[in-house]
Amino acid sequence: MGIVLGFLSLICFCLLSVKVITRICRLKKADRFFMKIHKLISAVLLICVFLHIAFVFRVLKSRNGFVTISGIISSLLMILLIFLCHVIKDKRKRIYLHRVLTVITALFIAGHIAVYYIDFYGYQQKIKNMVFEDIDVTEAEDGIYEGEYDAGYIYAKVRVEVRDGMIVSVELLEYENERGQIAENIIDDVVLNQKIDVDAVSGATNSSKVIKKAVENALKNALKFNTDNGN
Repeated sequence: MGIVLGFLSLICFCLLSVKVITRICRLKKADRFFMKIHKLISAVLLICVFLHIAFVFRVLKSRNGFVTISGIISSLLMILLIFLCHVIKDKRKRIYLHRVLTVITALFIAGHIAVYYIDFYGYQQKIKNMVFEDIDVTEAEDGIYEGEYDAGYIYAKVRVEVRDGMIVSVELLEYENERGQIAENIIDDVVLNQKIDVDAVSGATNSSKVIKKAVENALKNALKFNTDNGN
């Protein structure tokens, strides 16, 4: 939903920016049309920006810093652009600020989108190249262990209970995912099959992989606990 709202914000910004072109090219009919819908589009843009921020806020910590910073600056510039253009009474000054802020905002938006897709490509490669280790649970000491894994766009933290050399239970403690479905059922399959690399949940392949990786890290912590205690 956050991504959809981001694209809606971009569309609204582009519609508002068309006024700059219609004014420069002296397209009077088009200019009058966009002037009529200016306030409506401005209101929709503000709503989309605030909702976009609200939806992506919970996953900001797993984002590339440049994605977060450029997104925040872009949002603030769009809000400032709308505010100043409706407050400043001097027409010449208003037009000048509108054009300058539009160009600056467009540059930040372009940077935000570019960095986002570069970062997202890295996430996809990380998921694609993910492999799972064949961990011997029978060597793990009885106990409850936690593990986590952050793929960049999906984060999972689990609690795994090991008893008598078997995985007794897996509990999903934390899960963050901006897109796609949650793959909670994967933890039942791990317990049932007593192994990590079980088939992914249909429609939630990436989420399944991240949760399985978190389980793997929990079991690694179990084996590390044994090693640290001389077992």
